[in-house]
Amino acid sequence: MKPTRLAMGIVLALALTTNLACSTATPTATPGVERIGGTILHYRGPELDVVLSYRFANSNPGEDWLFLDVGITAETRNSVEVKRERIAIRTPSDEIIPLATQQEFGAAYPKLAAVLARADVASEPLDYYPSRRPKGLDLLVPPGSGLALESVWVNDQDVAIGRLYFDIPMGVQTGPYELQIDLEETNVRIPFRLGSES
Repeated sequence: MKPTRLAMGIVLALALTTNLACSTATPTATPGVERIGGTILHYRGPELDVVLSYRFANSNPGEDWLFLDVGITAETRNSVEVKRERIAIRTPSDEIIPLATQQEFGAAYPKLAAVLARADVASEPLDYYPSRRPKGLDLLVPPGSGLALESVWVNDQDVAIGRLYFDIPMGVQTGPYELQIDLEETNVRIPFRLGSES
């Protein structure tokens, strides 16, 4: 096979794979959000592109902490700053709970270690951006494992993958939630429902 034909074959195969991957997505009632798996949502906005998995939270109601696995990248070459202090979750009671601080997470970590191990086993792969360099989200880290960042910068060349942790005072309940990420120019809103049969 000539190099030109091989290159054309590779391009065609990639195009078909991309088309098939996109065709399995199901739109949701929220513009810019589509379901790409039973408990995986994809948000595409003007600044950020986010993949959110809530599998562990969906199958473990009653936990004290809500864990969400995310992949965050940007839509342009211009870097976008995602600040820890501007990430929150809206609960079924309409309470807005900010992402935990490193101090809160570190203090709770000894009690969370076993639950986190279960969440690691239940996690879904979030490698939906094969052409982008993966890096850690690192807004919260286990004690002694590295430096927690106040913010992470992403652009269309990389993707920050990691877990978001929210301390839910009344425990994780079933019902509608909304992940909120406030940026300089836009606000990301990704609604999802825990306790669904997804």
